[in-house]
Amino acid sequence: MGETLTRVSIGYKRYKTVLRIIGAVIGILVGIAGCVAFAAIYHNHNAASWAGVSAIFASTFLYLTVAVYRDVNRLFSKRKFTIFESFGVGGMISGIIAFIINIAFGIARHETGVVITGNFIVCVWNFMTFKWGLFTFLASRKYRKIYFEFDPESGGLVQST
Repeated sequence: MGETLTRVSIGYKRYKTVLRIIGAVIGILVGIAGCVAFAAIYHNHNAASWAGVSAIFASTFLYLTVAVYRDVNRLFSKRKFTIFESFGVGGMISGIIAFIINIAFGIARHETGVVITGNFIVCVWNFMTFKWGLFTFLASRKYRKIYFEFDPESGGLVQST
């Protein structure tokens, strides 16, 4: 059993970037589909807008992952990573605040279950926005540490400039 877990973790480490890209593409497609479906079919524009915002944050995560993967000359600056971190924090904060507000509205309106035009369904998209904001923040912070705190040639830390 231990050998199987080791093989799985080695496979995950090898294909981690590919899995992130696939997850982000799925997030973008689901967000766009949710945006169109909730706006055109169900006329729940609150859910449609949050699905669109979720797709925007997923596309930001995808851009960050692909750009860092393709950046062999290390042209990303600390400022770019800081901007991505700030954008991710903004997504986390807006997602969690909207989640709390929509829960409160759903309770105040005595919604029972998940009504397609209600507020509880919007909470799903609020959580997705929070999730993609969190992923963007964590990935940006991780890539910044890899870029500017670890020197691959000497195997040690880079001196601050």
